[in-house]
Amino acid sequence: MRTVALTATLLLAASSFAQTGTTVHMTILFNGTPSGENTYTKRADGGFSTVTSLAVGSAKIASKIEGQFVGDKLMSYVVDLVQGPTKVKISVKDGKMTAIPPNGKEVTAPYSPPAVYFGNLHPQLTASLLKAADFDKKETQSITAFLVDSGGPLTPKVTPLQERTFPNGKVRFFRVEFGMATAEFGMSSDGTVVGMDVPGQKLRMVADGWSGIYTDPFATYPELSAPTYKVRHLPTQRMKTRDGVELVQEVYVPEGEGRFPVVFERTPYDRATPAAGADFYVRRGYAYVAQDCRGRTDSGGEWDPFVHELKDGYDALDWIAKQPWCDGNIGMIGGSYDGFVQWAAAASHHPALKCIVPQVSPPLDAMHNLPYDNGIFFLYGDIWWGKIVRNKNSDMSTVLASLPNPNGFKTLPLSKADDATLGYDVPFFDKWLERTSLKDWDGWNFYGELKDVKIPALHISGWWDGDEIGTNMNWEAMRKLGRKNQWLIYGPWTHFFNSSTKLGDTDYGDSAMIDLDTLYIRWFDTWLKHKDVGIDKIPKVQAFVTGANHWVKLPDWPSPAASVRTLFLSSEGPANGLHGKGRLLAKPAAHQKPTEYTYDPSVAVIPPAIMKVDPSKASTKLDRSDGKDLVSFYSDPMVRATAITGPFEVELRFKTSARDTDFIVALLDVDEKGVLRVIGQSGKLRASYIGGFDRPRPLTPGRTYFAKIKPWDTAHEFKPGHRFGLMIAPTGFPMFSRNLGTGEPIKDATRMVKQHNTLFHDSVNPSIIRFRVLWE
Repeated sequence: MRTVALTATLLLAASSFAQTGTTVHMTILFNGTPSGENTYTKRADGGFSTVTSLAVGSAKIASKIEGQFVGDKLMSYVVDLVQGPTKVKISVKDGKMTAIPPNGKEVTAPYSPPAVYFGNLHPQLTASLLKAADFDKKETQSITAFLVDSGGPLTPKVTPLQERTFPNGKVRFFRVEFGMATAEFGMSSDGTVVGMDVPGQKLRMVADGWSGIYTDPFATYPELSAPTYKVRHLPTQRMKTRDGVELVQEVYVPEGEGRFPVVFERTPYDRATPAAGADFYVRRGYAYVAQDCRGRTDSGGEWDPFVHELKDGYDALDWIAKQPWCDGNIGMIGGSYDGFVQWAAAASHHPALKCIVPQVSPPLDAMHNLPYDNGIFFLYGDIWWGKIVRNKNSDMSTVLASLPNPNGFKTLPLSKADDATLGYDVPFFDKWLERTSLKDWDGWNFYGELKDVKIPALHISGWWDGDEIGTNMNWEAMRKLGRKNQWLIYGPWTHFFNSSTKLGDTDYGDSAMIDLDTLYIRWFDTWLKHKDVGIDKIPKVQAFVTGANHWVKLPDWPSPAASVRTLFLSSEGPANGLHGKGRLLAKPAAHQKPTEYTYDPSVAVIPPAIMKVDPSKASTKLDRSDGKDLVSFYSDPMVRATAITGPFEVELRFKTSARDTDFIVALLDVDEKGVLRVIGQSGKLRASYIGGFDRPRPLTPGRTYFAKIKPWDTAHEFKPGHRFGLMIAPTGFPMFSRNLGTGEPIKDATRMVKQHNTLFHDSVNPSIIRFRVLWE
């Protein structure tokens, strides 16, 4: 689940020690608003101090580092860091480091002056990192460096970008990546870091006199609301829902008398997180409300994820609409769970809600993503998220951490898997295992309510977003209802949308990140202030085509100009040496043997990537495409560059020896050397839900069935010579629970049977994949 958490470990900075008797002052901006400062001073004798203060909403950071250089070597220093209630102290002297971390237990370690170093939020403690990169190579370089304010090594990836000339002189720009965090630095010719930009954190640091190195995107659009207001934070507000539960919210309003349109965000992750961005809207003439969902942080009530949000959303809107600072026009924004609650509020049909901006939103029912993905229990995702939100206060510190015991995923019955994996119980985990059909989810199944939802929605997601199927389904539902006031953006992003140009070893180029801030203001200016600011000139669909690595602007999704193409699965031998068992052909084969494979759920392997999570090592490359329980099919090589898009549909005719079985269907790009890369995210189906998600229906062994599986939307260009591939697997374990093959209720099932599956693909029982061709 996405959160825009402001943590010191993701706020990278840079420095120079070449100067003597130097003072550099930098202003820190969050969301374009001055929010803090840093002052770096270096004396002629090599002594230095760097002091940073930052306040974003209720989050406050104060960090001070003082020390001594001998030449370029950092011989000694002291760190004092205060971040909210957290305090850290580090002292380095005479070859020894002493640290007092937040738990208060002093630790010591030997210290040797590093060759390359940097400091969080101290923009003159990392020029050595930038200088260590070969600027002329213009290629990504991994450089081991020492993080001064945590006392340990890291190996960021540094990419020299370009050198530009400004009135003050020349500046060299670098991109630095730490896992999923990406920052851009500007270093002047004298070695001073004059700017730092962290787009994913909406944070910039700019040295005095160098404001021109960054362009304000709002300067291009004078028609948009300007940041002319001062911000007033009202005392914490409380409201009661219809059943008497008290919800808590922070309210920020423009100073002065009057009523204002409202930007509203509801969250289970602590209202302080979205409230940190309140200034961005309030300075432009909007009131801003951030609310804790039921059972979260300071709000009362029971925490039963997702099921209370429709009624609570209506009650919250009703409360806001009656406040003296609200003019009756409310819009909502937020990502992940904060995107879902917008659809819940929209489905409540409150007249004050005029528009929404759901970012990376899950679907509006419980059976197509989490906790069930087309009937398959999302084991890893459910336990991972349960770890974060099991208590009243969310634990965002472990979002990117490995789980304590991934081998616990093998535990049966599944009701014990959370305890085995985490070492403790997730309160709602067993409830989720018991609710195996749509009829069990009162409050989390409201696609039917969309028939009366007519407000504009700006849908935003990424091809690698773990909740992207929600955007897919929500867009499709609104378009089927004939709603013309829908806009859609699909980037090459993960759930942390618009925060990086890369996915592991795949670089999508600098254009992969786009300006969304001006679009948000244009959106709310249009629908809440009723201003004509050209929203009709914004393309209804903006989609990034991977492979080609550029954006396309379309009037609708799928593109009306795209042609539908169907390929037929065939067992007519492997495709020119590839290790698959079949081909993808333009016509079905008349007579041929079916494809058979066996899945044994008792064989359960935990991949190394699950054992130790490292986002920097993510890859779209597939290590294998065939095996005892995998089958794959390949097209002939592409003659021309060919771009395909969803919606994708895979139709399979099959029979199985068991009472149930799973299908995981992945789309592949295979290059001339046979290297396979996944494009987009796989489609899934637990076969017992073929008859509908109202309830599972165990299969009759030996009977032939028809299954329709939908890989998630994507847009991808195949280069000439590349092949389109389709891989079918019977399990996604450990990301998804194993199908034990017995058809028994999953919560307490332990008995397992092998599943001997047969895929038919002849002219009588064809199996196909259907997609759209955008260009060829």
